[in-house]
Amino acid sequence: MDLKIENLHVLYNHVTALRGISIEVKSGDFITLIGSNGAGKSTTLRTISGLVKPSLGTVTAQGQRIDGMAADEILKLGIAQVPEGRRIFKDLSVIENLRLGAFTRNNKAEVNQDLHRVFQIFPKLQERQGQHARTLSGGEQQMVSIARALMSRPKLLLLDEPSLGLAPIIIREIGKTLIDINQAGVTIVLVEQNADLALRLARYGYVLESGKIALENDAEHLANNDHVKKAYLGI
Repeated sequence: MDLKIENLHVLYNHVTALRGISIEVKSGDFITLIGSNGAGKSTTLRTISGLVKPSLGTVTAQGQRIDGMAADEILKLGIAQVPEGRRIFKDLSVIENLRLGAFTRNNKAEVNQDLHRVFQIFPKLQERQGQHARTLSGGEQQMVSIARALMSRPKLLLLDEPSLGLAPIIIREIGKTLIDINQAGVTIVLVEQNADLALRLARYGYVLESGKIALENDAEHLANNDHVKKAYLGI
């Protein structure tokens, strides 16, 4: 799914969170937004998914303007978000969480096919499908969050800090899964404070600083940029 953000401004309680950013994502692409806390990364994702309304600028998907649409209508277009902190329903079972991800869909046969597909992607979830989500490890809960988003059959997947609080071995597993999802045809926009991970996964990157785009380039070039190395990669 093609996505285009033009001159986007967002205010939170009269405080400017985004200051005229423009981003373009081509169908099938893997884009990352990196930057420090408060740079505007999560606000960008929340604006795309309809949870935040911009004060100025436009967001279009496949040529259709979506910045004035409700979040559920944006989801129906094929744009799903994996929120920061997972935000799963911990008192529900794994399978109940996954079925909630398909709440906008009516074809039960297709929903069941997609359940089978996400269980192939995340075999641990099939083993634990009857367990309450609160009993899962942090990594398994993140798998539930990603799988729940996939149950909406998205064309564009927005991910907000999927590596947060996870062990390195789980981060590598999640990273490989995201590459597989992208190679299966899903466009990805990834927000990450783990800049090293993000730039290894993505094709193209944007560096946000104080609500503005400070740098943009192919991920490989950003990883070799002196400012990025010093500010975000600890080199």
